[in-house]
Amino acid sequence: MNRITKLMGMTSIMNTKNKLKTTLLIAAGALLLGVTATQPTTTNAATTPTTTSTKTATTKHYDAQITTPKSLASGYQIYSNVPGAKNTTGTATTTTDSSKYNNQYVRVMATQKSGSTTYALVRYNGKTLGWMNVNGLTQVSFKAVAQATMQKYNAIGSVLVSHNKSLTPTVVNNGYANMLHSSNNTSDGTVLYPLASLQNTMTGALIQKLFNAKQLTPTTKLSKFYPQIAHSKTITIQQLLTMTSGITGTIKAPDDQLTEPQAYTNAIKTLNSTGKTNFKYSDINYVLLAGIIAKVTGKTYTQTLQSKILNKLGMKNTFIVNDTQPDLTAIKAVSYNSTNGTDYQNSQSVSYPALSALPGAGNVLTTPTDYYKFILGMQNSKLLSAKSYQSLTSYSTKYSGGMYVNQKGVKFNNGTYTDTGFNTSYYASDGNQHVAVTFLNQSPLKNNMTGAQFAQKMNTIATYY
Repeated sequence: MNRITKLMGMTSIMNTKNKLKTTLLIAAGALLLGVTATQPTTTNAATTPTTTSTKTATTKHYDAQITTPKSLASGYQIYSNVPGAKNTTGTATTTTDSSKYNNQYVRVMATQKSGSTTYALVRYNGKTLGWMNVNGLTQVSFKAVAQATMQKYNAIGSVLVSHNKSLTPTVVNNGYANMLHSSNNTSDGTVLYPLASLQNTMTGALIQKLFNAKQLTPTTKLSKFYPQIAHSKTITIQQLLTMTSGITGTIKAPDDQLTEPQAYTNAIKTLNSTGKTNFKYSDINYVLLAGIIAKVTGKTYTQTLQSKILNKLGMKNTFIVNDTQPDLTAIKAVSYNSTNGTDYQNSQSVSYPALSALPGAGNVLTTPTDYYKFILGMQNSKLLSAKSYQSLTSYSTKYSGGMYVNQKGVKFNNGTYTDTGFNTSYYASDGNQHVAVTFLNQSPLKNNMTGAQFAQKMNTIATYY
C-alpha cells in the first residue's frame, strides 16, 4: 500500500471531531500527488526511451533540423539520458553521434536543462534517438519539413499533408504544372490534375449508398445488369468492389470523347472475364460499377457523382469528363519524365477522349485540396456513417471499395495513367488524424522512387512531425 492510499484510509475513519487533522492529511496527500504530476508525460509509450529522463523535463513538442556547428569536428553526442541531471533514472550513456543524422528533420519530444546546457529528446521518423544538446538543432516549421521532403526526392507536383485533422492542412508545391507556359504546380484551383484510380473510392462510396438504400446488395449478380459478360451469373457486386471478379483488361484511349453508354460498351468489348476469383487489379471493374449506378438510379453516373458527392462536400474545383468537354478556367497539368537527371522531358497530357472512357475509374480532374474534402467526408458522416464506412472497407482484406485495406490503421490508394508521368496517391489513417495526398506530374523521382513510395514518405511526415 503506498503513502497516498494510507492517507486516504486514515481520512475515511476520521470522525467529525478530527476535521482539522483530516484537512492536514488531505493536504499532505495532495502534495504527494503534485510531486508525481511533475514527471514527464509522453504521447506514445512505444517511442519512450528505456531509461527515461527526469522529473523536471518540459514536454513542449516542436520540429527541428539536426545541424552540426562549424566549430565542431563532428556532431553532438546523443545520450540515453540527460547527462548530469538530478533525479534522473538510469545512467546517461552515449547512443550515437548527431552527425549521423546531419540535416535530417526530427521531432523534439521534451527538453531538460542540466547545468548550463539544455538537452532535447529527439524522435526521428517515429524512432526515439535520445537526448542531445539543443545547440545542434534548428527549429523549423511543419511546412518546411514537408517542402524539404518534396525537394529531397525531386517530387514535381502538389502535395497536401495533414498531421492533425483539427488544423488547416499544409499544402506544398514543387516545379511546373506546365513548363512551357511557366505555370507552377498548385492546389488553389488554377491547376487541375487527372485523378486516375483515386476516383474508385468515390464510386465505391456511391455503391455503398445504394446498399444502404437497399437498392442493391453485395451479393447482387453482375448478370442482372450486364448478362452478356462471361461468368456474369457468378460475379457479384462485392467482387467488383474488391477486384476479385476475374475481370481483367486495360481500356485504351479512343479517338473521340465518349458518352457514358458508349464508355460502358467500350469497356465490355475490351474486358476479359476469366472466371477466377483471385485479386487482379483492373479499372474495368469500377467502370462497370459506374454503369450499374446509372442503371439503378435512372440517372447518369455524372449526375449522381455531382449531386451526392461533389456538391455535398463543396468540391468546386472538381470536374467530370464525358462526351462534353468541361468548361474550365483552370489549366490541365502536363506530365513529364525525368531522364538521366534532366527534368521535364517527354511532355504529354491525358486527352479528354482517354478520360471519357473511364467513368467511375478515372474521368475526373481535381486538386489535392478538393480530394482532401472527400477523404474527410468519408469518415465524418457527411457521406457515410461510421458503420457504412466500416462495411465499405471490409469486403476484402486486401482491396475494398476503392482502397487498399491491408495495412493496419491506414487506408490508401495509388493511381497512374499508362505511359505518362502522372501519379496520384493518398494515405489516410483511420479517423483521418494523419493524411497525405500527393498529385505528381513527373516520374520517376530521385533514385527511381515511385509515386506510391513517395506518398508513404509523406504519410510518415504526417504521422511523426
